[in-house]
Amino acid sequence: MSIDELLNKLRKIIITYELLRSPGGRTIALPSGKGGVGKTLVTLHLSAALSLQGFSVAALDFNFALPNLQFYAKELPSTTITHYLCGLCDLDDIEYVKVKVGYSYIHVYPSKSIVDLERKIDLEKLPNLLKNVKTRYDYIVLDLSPGISKYSMYPIMLADCVFVVTADEKASYLDATKLSKILEVNGIYIKGYIVNKVEKKVRVNLDKVVCKIPFDQKIRNFPEVWSKKILKPNFLKCFVELAELVVQVC
Repeated sequence: MSIDELLNKLRKIIITYELLRSPGGRTIALPSGKGGVGKTLVTLHLSAALSLQGFSVAALDFNFALPNLQFYAKELPSTTITHYLCGLCDLDDIEYVKVKVGYSYIHVYPSKSIVDLERKIDLEKLPNLLKNVKTRYDYIVLDLSPGISKYSMYPIMLADCVFVVTADEKASYLDATKLSKILEVNGIYIKGYIVNKVEKKVRVNLDKVVCKIPFDQKIRNFPEVWSKKILKPNFLKCFVELAELVVQVC
């Protein structure tokens, strides 16, 4: 199936459910052109920054083949998003992990890998899942699978706001711009690029860069880094500013 055929099929599904811009919380999709750009940690730290501004926030793992949110939430519930999409549990049975960030909390919804479940997911259940979650949170941040596939494109088309995550390297930059062009051709305009792993001098030249996150190994210390009372790393300030932007434009 070509990309155009895939997008037309997904568009028909969305029209059927009439949920593309359903009322409730705002859904933020974080796709990337390639893997390894740090999208999962961007998802978690952005969710933390939004929560610390007083919003109710959920982080959902929509990388169904190689999910990673559970590693930072330090727990994998017995019934996850993937269980629901595979028909193994009802919508109300999906469990989340409550994660403390500073003086606040976020709710992390991990996924069990479809490889482990040995099942195919039903993407037509995604609109009902998002509609349900949007009634309970102010912001829902989606950690997507990298690249272009039905598993990433469908959630993007359902989202209220899209930021493309890229690393500060040429290959990642090229893939990110290709992804953005494909989205634009299909009427989806990103709010901007989030550039991760930035060294002292930015290597890439992108239009619409909304956030440059400096390279720092401490970014992996989630959620502990938000709770320490010592001097906080510079990258946390970047996420606070990104959260403020999200509130303005999404």
